[in-house]
Amino acid sequence: MLQKIKTELLRSLNDSYDNIDIKIDDIEVSTLFDQKGDFTSNISMKLSKLLKTNPNLIAQNIVEKFSLNFVDKIEIAGPGFLNIFVSDSSFKDFLNNQRVLPRNDKKINIEFVSANPTGPLHLAHGRGAIVGDVLSNLYEYFGNKVNREYYVNNTGNQIKEFMSSILFSISNKKNLSLQYNQFYKGDYIEDIAEICYQKFSELFNQKDLSSEDELMLVNFAIENLVNSSIKVLNKSGIHFNTITYETDVMKSNYLEEIINSLNSKNLIYKGQLQMPKDYKDTLKDNEITIFKSTNFGDDEDRALTKNDKTPTYFANDIVYHVDKHKRGFDKLINIWGADHLGYLKRLYSALISLYPSIDFSVVFCQIVNLKRDGQIQKMSKREGNIFELNLLIDEIGIDNFRYFMCYRKNDTHMDLDIDLIKKENKENPIYYIQYSYARSQSVLDRKKDVIDTNINFSLELKNLYKKLYDWDIVVQNAYNKNEVHLIAHYLESLASFFHTFWSSSKNNPEMRFLDNDDNISLELHNFLLKYQETVSKGLGILGIKPKLKM
Repeated sequence: MLQKIKTELLRSLNDSYDNIDIKIDDIEVSTLFDQKGDFTSNISMKLSKLLKTNPNLIAQNIVEKFSLNFVDKIEIAGPGFLNIFVSDSSFKDFLNNQRVLPRNDKKINIEFVSANPTGPLHLAHGRGAIVGDVLSNLYEYFGNKVNREYYVNNTGNQIKEFMSSILFSISNKKNLSLQYNQFYKGDYIEDIAEICYQKFSELFNQKDLSSEDELMLVNFAIENLVNSSIKVLNKSGIHFNTITYETDVMKSNYLEEIINSLNSKNLIYKGQLQMPKDYKDTLKDNEITIFKSTNFGDDEDRALTKNDKTPTYFANDIVYHVDKHKRGFDKLINIWGADHLGYLKRLYSALISLYPSIDFSVVFCQIVNLKRDGQIQKMSKREGNIFELNLLIDEIGIDNFRYFMCYRKNDTHMDLDIDLIKKENKENPIYYIQYSYARSQSVLDRKKDVIDTNINFSLELKNLYKKLYDWDIVVQNAYNKNEVHLIAHYLESLASFFHTFWSSSKNNPEMRFLDNDDNISLELHNFLLKYQETVSKGLGILGIKPKLKM
């Protein structure tokens, strides 16, 4: 329906003005939910400067040329808005004959969570986990073959500090004289230290641990924490196809190939950066390999090797993404925390230098604050006062967790209000959505016969039809923009229109779903089925099952 309206608006403009430079995508048509019309367009005002004409005059020319059999009339409102009125019967026809959404069979790799394995998953990881999983569902909805990937950053200084913290805890608890420092605190460090001690108790009979002993111990601790994290994510409905460790990526032979390729493009040089970013105590007089990321707008060039000749994290990350590309994916999507925003430019510039046609993008998730009793809770992983994701899911439930983690636009800050989430009323959007589905099911459960009778097409019912019709537009926009919050917001709005109609029907017998004999009209019966189908699709993308009773 909207596409036909846009097409007719474009035709009317072309008939009214010669050589007008406008495409159908430039024409905006949005839905109205009041008595001013069914749809509205601001195209007259948009073209006013281009045509050097009063927008009302442009609107009048459009109205004179406009002709669609399902449009009853067009009114010009305010400075030149076009308010379009559609016949009641057309809404029913269009809802029952919606276009088939385009399918896409491309292979998509979506990498998310990917946390440093130095502790259990906590609140900050939850948002990226759900956004990544819901985005995966959204791509699958459009026919894509999606690979969900979890990347484990198990190298670097944070791993050394993690290992040192474990051994500090063991030494302190078992009265050993081990020379290690504490970097990470909290009960989870004490717990993982005890598990490691029980597993490797014989190592502590000797005076000192070798570097091989340390590596074996920390690798066991990492594997234990990763497995625990996977269990928590599985509990919330998230299942990964691939788990990749950074240490495995480092074993590939891609880095030399990558450096040679970048060098052939004159994007590599040997030397020293002004402020080396490698570990202290490494030599500073060796030449390192540097990528010319300033050629792509970065604020400084970036090292690919450290002074000890080992690859930097940046180099390993390039290798990892090259590996993903070589696995045959048509599109690579990463879900990152907003603190990595500055990192994108250097990685993207390296990848397009190697593969100019690569389709690589990042969805950024801002931080989530935990709010309880009206107060924001302060948390720190290093200090040990984190709120573990497992505890959050247990407290608020899986449906609430999944819905609220993608309720706000992913690149905006979010306060997770625990008190609001636990409410079972219309203040809690997911409860309100589920309640609307249960109400619709209660009608279907009570109905006796489906009869062919006319219905009162009230404003409240018409708005519900219009909102249902918006589903295809919303889900397409969410897919095109990688914005999963659009699905959550749509479902909340749809449920609100449903409850409004439900409430108004109580005071008007002609608007009720069931008559005095508990029969339902064919139109309303089909409408309820369509409502349930749409809510089920939306909730399905969010990874939530609809409830038949509440």
